[in-house]
Amino acid sequence: MKAAIFDMDGTLLDSMWIWEKLAYNYLESIDIVPPNDLREKLKPLSLLEGCYYMKDKFKFQMSAEQINHEMEKLLEIYYAEKFELRPYVIELLDKLKDNKVKMCLATATADHLVSKAFKRIGIEDYFEFIQTSNNTGIGKQDPEFFRITITKLNVEPKDIWVFEDALHCIKSAKKCGLKVVAIKEDTALDDLEEIKKYADIFINEFNELKFEDLI
Repeated sequence: MKAAIFDMDGTLLDSMWIWEKLAYNYLESIDIVPPNDLREKLKPLSLLEGCYYMKDKFKFQMSAEQINHEMEKLLEIYYAEKFELRPYVIELLDKLKDNKVKMCLATATADHLVSKAFKRIGIEDYFEFIQTSNNTGIGKQDPEFFRITITKLNVEPKDIWVFEDALHCIKSAKKCGLKVVAIKEDTALDDLEEIKKYADIFINEFNELKFEDLI
C-alpha cells in the first residue's frame, strides 16, 4: 500500500444523516411535497448536480446555482460546528502517516464545506490534496473522477486503497483498478449486500481494520 483515497461524508465524518434529509427539508420549506423516489435519484449526484435535477424536475425559476447556494447555507452550520469524526479515524490516519502512505480526500462535497470541517477538527494536514466534484467538474459516479485522483497521487492503482461508504463510488473506484475498503453507513443499508460484493474489505468501524490487511 502506497496511497489512500478517503471519502468524507459517511466515511471520515458522521454526517450522512443530514444529507439524507437535506433535499426533502428544502423542498418542504418551499411547499413542495418530495416524491418517494427522490432519495434514489439524488444518491449518486453531487449537491450541484442534484440541484440541476431538482430545477428540471420541479421547474424552478431560480438557477441550479442559486438552489445550491440556498442548500449550502443550510449545511454550513453543521460542517462549521457540529459534524464529528467517525470512531477510530485518527488512529487510522496516524497509522498510515507513520507508514509513509500518501493520503488524499476525494469527495462530492463543496470545497468550502470540507475546509470548515477539517480546520475545526484539525485533520487537514494529513492529506496531500483535496479533490471535489466542484473543483473537477466531475461526479464521483464517473470513473474519470478517480482517474484524476490516481494521476495526482502518481501511484499505481494496485497500490492504492479507497475508503468509501457509497455503492456508486465503490463501483467507480473498482472500474479504475483500485482496491476498496467499504465501511458500514446506516444510510446505505439498502445497498449493503452489493457493497460487500464489490468491496475488497468490508468493516463496520475502523478499529476492525488491520494495516497488515492493506499491504
